[in-house]
Amino acid sequence: MLIRGIAVIALCMMSRAALCADVLIVSAGSTVTDNALVSALVDNGHTATVGPRYWEFDVSFDLSPFDVVYIQGNGNWTQSDMPVDAQSKILNFAQAGGGIIFSEWVVWMVAQRGVFQVLSAAMPAQPSNTWRNISSITMTESESDPFINQGLPESFTMPLTSFNGTETYLLPKANATVFYDSDWIRNGQAGGAVIGWDLCGGRVVNFSTTNGLNQIQDANFQVLLSNLVTWVTRSLEDNSCPADIAPPCGTLNFFDISQYLARYAAEDPAADLNGDGLFNFFDVSLFLKYYNAGCD
Repeated sequence: MLIRGIAVIALCMMSRAALCADVLIVSAGSTVTDNALVSALVDNGHTATVGPRYWEFDVSFDLSPFDVVYIQGNGNWTQSDMPVDAQSKILNFAQAGGGIIFSEWVVWMVAQRGVFQVLSAAMPAQPSNTWRNISSITMTESESDPFINQGLPESFTMPLTSFNGTETYLLPKANATVFYDSDWIRNGQAGGAVIGWDLCGGRVVNFSTTNGLNQIQDANFQVLLSNLVTWVTRSLEDNSCPADIAPPCGTLNFFDISQYLARYAAEDPAADLNGDGLFNFFDVSLFLKYYNAGCD
């Protein structure tokens, strides 16, 4: 049964309304970790729901109420794989405009255990099983972003909790952005502590850290996590190619048009492009304007 986070609807109706997001937490298998995440997100203006553990997540789970899926594997990393059809559903969720945030264990499992192979395509970090045990990390801003950096110093240190390893050395895939560098340097290159990219209409982030209890309770981490939730919950104004809503990402073609028309026919709120609560010619016209403008 789902554990619903403390409601913050009133807060979301205030000045930060556009920044509030509904976050699904794929359970860490650790109640104390899950509850700390809920508190951190709620305290920073979002809502949070703890869902199934990753290997119990199946295609019947309804993602429609959520803006972001936060996937852990830290307290239960020895278990089996997430069902392939469930991984595909989450991948489609991101390509349709949702956000995904991964903690370190998931990308480590891609490389070490060969699981999460479908979702690995969505990850902006290269698969890696090079890890270290260390009690703290210093993250340093690598790429400026008005959402991600808000309220944070250029460099900050936070404690790490060990789940038999606290950080994996990560490098970005092509077209991904390292927003924060780790203090872990190998062969003269700093690993990426926070790596993100656009995935069609959505956004995805990899953490290099396991995101355990004392890290979650750190004030700077809470701000960073909240900012990343806002960043992956992209808006039309923040999307350089808002008509790119279907794979292959970065290319506008029949599939994007077909996907929009399907949303429009279903009166999906995502198809109400002018935000007036109606589904009519003006929405279709606006989509065609975005489509004809192409991608940068």
